[in-house]
Order: sequence, then C-alpha cells, then structure tokens
Amino acid sequence: MSFLQEQWQSHGRQLSPARRYSSQREFEADWVSRLRRRYGLSQEALAVLASVSVTTVQNWENPGSRKNIAPHNQDRLRDIERELWIKSHVTLLDPCPPFIRALYDLLAGNRDASAQGLAEYLVASMDANDPERPRLLHWAGLTHSIADPASPKAREYQQAALAALGKSLSPLSAAIENEILGSQFEDLLNLPDSPERKDMGRHLVDACQRLHQRDKQPAYLWNALEVACRTPLAAALQYELLGELSAGLGEAAVRRRVMTDSVYEAVRPAFAAAESASVN
Repeated sequence: MSFLQEQWQSHGRQLSPARRYSSQREFEADWVSRLRRRYGLSQEALAVLASVSVTTVQNWENPGSRKNIAPHNQDRLRDIERELWIKSHVTLLDPCPPFIRALYDLLAGNRDASAQGLAEYLVASMDANDPERPRLLHWAGLTHSIADPASPKAREYQQAALAALGKSLSPLSAAIENEILGSQFEDLLNLPDSPERKDMGRHLVDACQRLHQRDKQPAYLWNALEVACRTPLAAALQYELLGELSAGLGEAAVRRRVMTDSVYEAVRPAFAAAESASVN
C-alpha cells in the first residue's frame, strides 16, 4: 500500500476528522498543500526537494487532477515530511550527550522502533535528578510522535518532560529549555480543539510559570500567556497571567504589547474596558 493511501485510510478511521474529503485524490492534494504551509515552503522549494518540476507540484495540489501521485513520489514526499519534521523539532545543541546523538541518528535513519527502545532504556536507567532528564524525556516523546503525533506514549513522555523542567538544581541551558517548549508548543497548535489540547496547554503553562519562578525572566510569562490565549485556556488564567506581567513590567508596557501583538487578542478586553472607563 502506498504512503498516501495509508494516510487516506487512517483519515477515514477518524471519528471526527477536521475535514472530510470526497475522494483520495482530494485528500492527496490537500496533504501536499498542508505540508507546504506547515513548513513554509513555496511550490518551487518543494519541487527542488522532490526533484520534480513546479508543474508537477501544481498537479499534485490540484484536486481536479485525474492522476493520483505516483507511488515513488509518495515515498519521496514521506521522506521529505520526515526530514522537515526532524529539523523543526530537534537540534543537536551543545552540550550534546552521546545518547542524544544516538537517538538523532536512529530517527534520521527511519529506525523508530530502535530509537524507542533506546529511549525507554535510558529513561529507566537515568537518575530522576539528572539535569539532562527533561531533555531525554522530550526526545523519548519524539521517538513516538514522529510516526504518530497522537501517540499516548508520546504524550506521556512530553508531559513528563514539561513536569521535569525547572526542577533540577543544575538547569539545562536556556536554548535547550526553549527548544523543548517551542517544539511542544508547535505540537499544541497542530492539535484540534479538544480536551487533549487543553490538557497539553495547561502543562505548558505550568512549565513556563515554574521556569519564571526560577529565573525571574518575563519571557516565560509571555510564553505562558500566549499558550493560554491560543489553546485557549480559561479566561481566569489568562487574566491572572496578564496581571502578573503588569505587576512586574508596568501596565503601560504590557498594554502596548498586548494591543499590538495579535496572539494576545483574547485579553485585549481588559485594556479596552479600562480605557472606556477612563473616558467615561
């Protein structure tokens, strides 16, 4: 069975899919379009990666095209998606322990089962207080989510990674902590509106708040507020975070950023109401 046919059948088994398609060909066209949008690729860039012409990519994205995407091109699209996914989720930031390099090499070589087995062994054997544990748990989750973003095992590892952030007396570098937060935030945005999305959002907010308590860096509170707004989480939590930012940075600075950055649109009524009251 070809790659996109497997994807099409998997989509058909979903109880409440985000979109319904009239045919496999329509599904294929949308799959290619979504691949480009997700990773910010032009049709020309995808054509280069797939070693085909731009016209071929345009035909792939045309649901009215009569020909399905050839199996060998589907295989190439599968490999391209995997390569782009790995690049968007992980980097070999220094210091890079040998076990992280080993997991990266296994994922890059399409050896997911081996990567999962190694990750499980490492998680079981690593000391609970090891400062590298959040990073290992994050990577353990990636060994499952690369093949199945909805994997319960991936979610278990992701939540454990977030729970471990900020608890060690010897913290990871800020770049590595931000990689973990950024990768999981991207996964959050790709989830449909569901209890699972809200649960992941709450775990992200908790991690950001814990890191803020440790480092006193306002950026973590801004991250928490963005997660709360875009998940979205309860309005009470959104306004609690807004109040904490205003107390630390001053209401004027916070108002300016909230009113100019669309990601915080959910909490703009707080300032709009205050401005209306001052006018009256």
